Amino acid sequence: MVITATLLTITPNSSGAQTIDTVMVTAEGYDLETATSFCLEKAVTKVMKRYVRAQALHTNEERIRFRVLDQSPRYVISSEVILHELRADDYHKLTVKVEVSVDKLLTSLRNLDVEVLMWAPGPDQAIEGRRGAGSRTKPDRFTEEN
Repeated sequence: MVITATLLTITPNSSGAQTIDTVMVTAEGYDLETATSFCLEKAVTKVMKRYVRAQALHTNEERIRFRVLDQSPRYVISSEVILHELRADDYHKLTVKVEVSVDKLLTSLRNLDVEVLMWAPGPDQAIEGRRGAGSRTKPDRFTEEN
């Protein structure tokens, strides 16, 4: 008698339900750790500017600096160094591809009462819900001909 056992391992994909934004950033620092840290902060800032009104960023600048940007690695899903240069003045220049969790970032911003443009953007969803805004497939209903 032969008994065969099949082991099935199911690993939940934690990033499957997340909204992730990928950005490329370049930063410099006096050592590799500082340059990497600055890259992550620039990436989170770049993503934040896509989903938050400029006026809201300006109004809440200090709170965002201390409560979000100082904790930038918290919002980073992954980072990949694309280019690392050591300049003649011993400064490190990095170009990094960074994946940022939009869900975590926007949750933190909403907890600070910062107005965001949209909560979890999906495919083909425009800012503030104007789906298809600027579409050339339909006639413009505001022209004199229509």
